[in-house]
Amino acid sequence: MKDKPIAGLITLIAGLIACICCIINKAGLLTTLITVLVVLFVFMIIGLIVNSIVAKQDREAEKRLKDQKQKEDEEKANKNLQEMSELSGENGDKDK
Repeated sequence: MKDKPIAGLITLIAGLIACICCIINKAGLLTTLITVLVVLFVFMIIGLIVNSIVAKQDREAEKRLKDQKQKEDEEKANKNLQEMSELSGENGDKDK
């Protein structure tokens, strides 16, 4: 499946923002470390949830597309079959 690195991107962006905020506020090393670790953990969980939602939507969309294509193929087959029966009916009438 086409997995997208949503969880990783969300986590990295959140970690970058947390680092920048800690640097701007001149937080201590331990405070910065704890803050960044908590932010990374929380946003990794959020990213995994978002990733699962997106994957579910993708699966549903693929299923709908597959069902639609199958339905169109069946309609084409039925139309071709109907045309063939009409043509064979016309040929039978000419023979009489």
